[in-house]
Amino acid sequence: MSEYQYYEFQALDRALTPQEQETLQALSSRAHITPHRASFVYNYGDFRGDPEAILTKYFDAMLYIANWGTWQLMFRLPKALVDLAWFKPYEIEDAIAISTTAHHLILNIKIQEEDGMVGWVEGEGWLPRLLPLRDDLLAGDLRLLYLVWLRVCPNLMEYGEDEDPTEPPLPPNLEKLTPPLKAFVELVELDNDLIAAVAQTSPSHRPAPVPSLEEWLPQLTEAERQQFLLKLVRREPHVDLQLINRLKELAGADSPLPLASEQERRRFSDLVAIADDVAAKRQRKEKAAAKRQRIKELEALAPKATQTWDRVLDLIQVKQAHAYDEATRLIEDLRDLAEHQGQLPVFSQRLERLKADYRNRPALMRRLQLIKT
Repeated sequence: MSEYQYYEFQALDRALTPQEQETLQALSSRAHITPHRASFVYNYGDFRGDPEAILTKYFDAMLYIANWGTWQLMFRLPKALVDLAWFKPYEIEDAIAISTTAHHLILNIKIQEEDGMVGWVEGEGWLPRLLPLRDDLLAGDLRLLYLVWLRVCPNLMEYGEDEDPTEPPLPPNLEKLTPPLKAFVELVELDNDLIAAVAQTSPSHRPAPVPSLEEWLPQLTEAERQQFLLKLVRREPHVDLQLINRLKELAGADSPLPLASEQERRRFSDLVAIADDVAAKRQRKEKAAAKRQRIKELEALAPKATQTWDRVLDLIQVKQAHAYDEATRLIEDLRDLAEHQGQLPVFSQRLERLKADYRNRPALMRRLQLIKT
């Protein structure tokens, strides 16, 4: 398997200047640079830059994928809109790291599989699907971090870093993941049964109705009004969110951060046990649904059984592999129909006659011998 590394950066709060684009282009001949995006693909060699330093200086989001088993997702978040305390309970060594600069909080998520990815995919197109997660984090939605914890727990246990990790605060609304969260789950191959297990106790949260913010504008001090106007003139990002949050604060509205569950923290092994039960119930439901669908198909086939046997004989006369394959599938359908109708002995007799009639067709006989009666 050849080597594959993919880096993509996105600038959301401001566009890159022409000089910044030139600086980034100089990092690699493989670079694709626009005012809002930079991407780098490597099939050999390594990226010459420091991804976190580049994100911190120029961008707001980064995705890195390596086909030997690494996913990395980073976000740069304005300090004015987030609280470091939101993220601290979710820190995991070598998996979820939080750092700060003068104006930003840097969230660095890294997932590594020592045995490589089960079905690795190329990186192009994934980051745009994940970008709304940044807005969720700015609003205090921490479901992403809990899902990361779920994903890395088996690695922590396998390599002896924690024999049985205790879960971090359980955020609300895990029972209904947004499309960006579903994209993350798909990307990092997170077990959906495990998510369903924790979602059983994840509280539902609906934000309280937003008060009429216009009524609270006069409550801003003159200094605050001047400060917000100056930010608008400077075209600083997220001034609208800063103003809304301040007006909500004056109105006594809910914090933007949904409260995490106060339930007792569970061990990862407890969650796995619940997930096993969830998986068993899901499989029983799927099996029952598949059986109902199969019965529906067989009942539709019943009036056409004679024509189907005629079609089998026509296909056999073609004397080609694809025709033999189709004939075999039709015979298997007829076998299932006979079993459903309690006429399996009649079907068996007809199949044996078919084998006798075409015993000099070894390719066909190999297929017919595999049909169980």
